[in-house]
Amino acid sequence: MKTEIDLHGYTVVEAIEVFVDYYNRNFSFGNKSSISVIHGYGSSGVGGGIKSSLHKFLLSNSECLSFQTDKWNPGKTVVFPERKLPPDANLLTSEIIEFCCNGKTESKILGKFRRYGDLKVKKVFAKLVANKQLSTTQKGKYKYYTKF
Repeated sequence: MKTEIDLHGYTVVEAIEVFVDYYNRNFSFGNKSSISVIHGYGSSGVGGGIKSSLHKFLLSNSECLSFQTDKWNPGKTVVFPERKLPPDANLLTSEIIEFCCNGKTESKILGKFRRYGDLKVKKVFAKLVANKQLSTTQKGKYKYYTKF
């Protein structure tokens, strides 16, 4: 049974959160069918914010799923679930990991992701350190966070 979700009308952050909830809820109910994600292709015709962020998110969770852009409709991506997404799978987690490819201080991370709120960002990167997805190093008086 094929399922479908439409992410039009959401912000990028909301769209990823809605997708994760939908994906995990379907998986929990035993539905491992492909999911057609309608995200649009942006006014430029090459991919809007939701499409590019969704693809980035899906790539960062490739151990749980595979995906492909619909060959007839570039505004739709088909996702093939393999495992449930981790509870902390979200856009913020993926973005922080990517941002920290080159070591970043806490203040740089907080500044970059201030739209999420300091408390949420601090919780996420503390969890990333605890899960050994980010390492910490001390350089002088500054602590740097780097992707493992």
